Amino acid sequence: MTQLIRTAVIDDDREVAGIHTGFLLAHGGFDVVGVAYNGTDGLQLITNDRPELVLLDIHLPDLSGIEVLRAARNLPGDPVDIIAITAARELETVRAAMASGVLHYLVKPFNSKVLLERLDQYVAHRRSILEHSAGGSPTLDQAGIDSLLGPAQEQRGAVGGSRSSQAMLPPILPKGLSGPTLAAVIGDLRSAPEGSSASEVALRLGLARVSARRYLEYLVAREQAKITPKYGTAGRPEKRYAWTG
Repeated sequence: MTQLIRTAVIDDDREVAGIHTGFLLAHGGFDVVGVAYNGTDGLQLITNDRPELVLLDIHLPDLSGIEVLRAARNLPGDPVDIIAITAARELETVRAAMASGVLHYLVKPFNSKVLLERLDQYVAHRRSILEHSAGGSPTLDQAGIDSLLGPAQEQRGAVGGSRSSQAMLPPILPKGLSGPTLAAVIGDLRSAPEGSSASEVALRLGLARVSARRYLEYLVAREQAKITPKYGTAGRPEKRYAWTG
């Protein structure tokens, strides 16, 4: 039987923390050993319960997530792996998190598929570590080192969404549009080949409907999405957006 990965969640939003906990438990590869809603309790949780993975928010009411991350790195014993899940998107914050060793940095909002992809990647990463450890050799060849560095290397190519979604972003966005949110909208459309309405995208990503529609119309203008009307009951047909790439 595969051993579950001991995981902690640190987020000041209790509803969000509950959602993340639900994703971890539903995945099947994780055991949630604790939840904390501020940095002080989160650091105490890491110190006492020694989780193998932490889902960490950056905006916390006392200590910042960066402070928690750096303090966790200084604890004795096996290092804890950390995935930052946050609305913080300032360059300085992202660089500080990466310099402190986060495996992934996910910018809210994002869809469930993105989080599940990261969890799958972490399970594979953890399996790779255990396989190398079981091999009995204290040294690694270049291929082994590259496999362990995979998540960190991939993180440098994608902040806040999948690398393929990020690669589709234009170099300059219109005022009022953000790259991470656009990447999330692209990822959501790509995961729904039958098309989605603005309301459906907004619900899945936690956006206002008017905001979701603005991003979708922008993709249509760039010919990366198309509109197909859906006729139902009497009244105006519903606009559905489908990814074209």
